[in-house]
Amino acid sequence: MKNTLKKYIYLVFAASLTATGCGDLLEEQPRQLTPDFFRTAQGLESGITAAYASFRNFYGNEGGMNVTVYGTDEFTHGEQVTNPPFNVYNNALNPMEGSPGSIWGRSYPAINTCNGIIELGQDATDLPEADRNRLIAEAKFIRANWYYLLVTQFGEVTLDLGSGPLRFNQSTENLASRAPIADVYQAIIDDLETITDGLNGDDLPDARPGSGQEGRAWKASALHLLSKVYLTRAWSAAGQSGDYQRAYDIAMQLINNKATYGVDLLPDYANVHSEGNEYNSETLFMVNWNDNIIYNDYSPFGGPNYQNRSSFFFNCRYDDNLVGLVRDVANGRPWVRYKPTEWLLNEAFADKINDSRFDKSFKTVWYVNSVSTRNPKGLALGDTAVWMVPQHLADEVAPTKDTRRYLVFLPEEATDPNSYFGQNFADYTGYNVQNRYYPVLKKYLSSAPRPNNDANITSLRPFIVYRFAETYLIAAEAAYQLGNATEAANLLNVVRARAAASPEQVSTMTGSTLGDLNSQGIDYILDERTRELAGEQMRWMDLVRTGRLVGRVTEFNSRPARPGALVPEPQPHHVLRPIPKGQIDSSVDPSQADGRFVQNPGY
Repeated sequence: MKNTLKKYIYLVFAASLTATGCGDLLEEQPRQLTPDFFRTAQGLESGITAAYASFRNFYGNEGGMNVTVYGTDEFTHGEQVTNPPFNVYNNALNPMEGSPGSIWGRSYPAINTCNGIIELGQDATDLPEADRNRLIAEAKFIRANWYYLLVTQFGEVTLDLGSGPLRFNQSTENLASRAPIADVYQAIIDDLETITDGLNGDDLPDARPGSGQEGRAWKASALHLLSKVYLTRAWSAAGQSGDYQRAYDIAMQLINNKATYGVDLLPDYANVHSEGNEYNSETLFMVNWNDNIIYNDYSPFGGPNYQNRSSFFFNCRYDDNLVGLVRDVANGRPWVRYKPTEWLLNEAFADKINDSRFDKSFKTVWYVNSVSTRNPKGLALGDTAVWMVPQHLADEVAPTKDTRRYLVFLPEEATDPNSYFGQNFADYTGYNVQNRYYPVLKKYLSSAPRPNNDANITSLRPFIVYRFAETYLIAAEAAYQLGNATEAANLLNVVRARAAASPEQVSTMTGSTLGDLNSQGIDYILDERTRELAGEQMRWMDLVRTGRLVGRVTEFNSRPARPGALVPEPQPHHVLRPIPKGQIDSSVDPSQADGRFVQNPGY
């Protein structure tokens, strides 16, 4: 078995000569691209394109979402996956489980591609120096981001792929060791500092990429990631005394120079994730897809892992036993993976009057799209079909829930299906503990046409990875950790003021922030991150970073997703993922007496 670290990037072209007759032979001319390809303009451009595309294997797909969304205080498992190990932390979360392996295995080829660009790209003299420097800087950003994901998921990871730390590897040896997290963090910081320090003409550009270049990193992308890395290291065992200050200073550099970098908060939170508006002033980095099946196989069933299925994962079973609804593109394919916890719906978003983010983040109303489907009361197309009533309206709606023309789901119970349809559905019972029908995170839903109007074909929406609102939250957390609660509250209030339902409600949203922060501490910042960033592939790392994973999951994700399901029970060792078994079995670690690649504790 090949060591997963030893796979370096090469391409093979099979160029065929067109046959003119049925008896002619098909001649193939295989061409293997050597590392010297990175010494050409075409090689650098092709390499950086491949490196960017590698993020499709993490963002917006199931592998990456499972290790960032599941097993947190925000989301538990829905109906379609029974007792998933990433949510309940049972014995099935082990070195054989797929998602950690896919991250581990996908990251290193991408990193080695970046290594080749960085090491050999300066020799591409058929490209202007400024363009070479930009592509190399982009490769450093991509490499840094992959290592950030690796170190936050696995702890100690491998910097030497076979030819020396951060060197382009062409070796087929199976020697591999894990570097201390201090070395990994320093490697990430070195890459990001180099491309943002204003020295030597090798920085990423200050200006936001223009039309046709959306998705490329620029200086704002790197500053944001750098501040986040310093903040993460500060909390870790590798933390250094100046890390919180650096996290704050770098975030403030981006905030104070937002016009230079072409970034700003959007006035309305609803527009941040508005379909077609993903590349807005708030977006700092995103991952793109296209509709060319050569580069993005969008097979509806059993397709590759790099599809953007984010529009599927959070959906409830809206097309089953409900009124006037069938599966369609606008409502999305119901994979029923990630169900909001009661804490997320009712405590984190307790204020649904002054804070607009619940209504702008969650879908609670579905409209009739089929008059011939379970429609005993004659609803018309476009009529309300289902309303998932938020907790603050439950008492008002409860007395009339069985008499309305549409279906009502209260936090504790639903319309009586026996009286509505003339038959009972057990799925409606115990709404708060079942995992079939629930409010849906709508940030990723897509109504854009798909081939043959097939609702099972994945979305092409760009996936927003980093955005400017989080820069304020990073700066606030760093300020709080530095002992400046007032500054932290001021920064949090920039985000909270934008979230206010109206200008008149800004004072309500911001008036108690300092007091709440002083009384609740880092948990208040984590709550604010949830309200702003729910479902955006950050939460597991947030809880691990702040040392709150076990405590908050135990407190806020402590009920079975449905009767009979397992209850999440994270243990202290679950703050790291298991190293994949394939890596351990196929490599030799020369730093260990027994030659075994080291597994994380508890696995």
